[in-house]
Amino acid sequence: MELEKYFFKSNKGFTIQDLVIALMVIMLFVGTITGAYITIYKVQADTKIDAVATVYMVQIMERVDKVSYEEFTSQTLGEEFVNKVRNDFTIPSSFGIVIESTLANEEDIARIVKVSLNYTFLGKERSITMERLKVKEI
Repeated sequence: MELEKYFFKSNKGFTIQDLVIALMVIMLFVGTITGAYITIYKVQADTKIDAVATVYMVQIMERVDKVSYEEFTSQTLGEEFVNKVRNDFTIPSSFGIVIESTLANEEDIARIVKVSLNYTFLGKERSITMERLKVKEI
């Protein structure tokens, strides 16, 4: 009877096999959770850069609204206007700004102003484009 108690006592604890299986299960969950966190981070960063670009575009379009019709008589407003907008709103140089102006009709009473904001995120070129109709005041 004493001998049986001794053998039963030695069966307490974990074996190497139990530990290896537990570690494999833990590593599986850690890998899955880490992958999910990385995906969430990328989506969050993607959304943030798009939101920042949209804010810049709204600021530029508000500035375009303040400019008179006569200043849009050339095809583009030029680097001077773009640099002023970039400095006023502290837009980084990684965002490309293109402002173009074309006639909307033959009578020269309306122009279409097209603003494009270009940027790169995670190796992908992105662009936001907006257009405004500027009408000559009489």
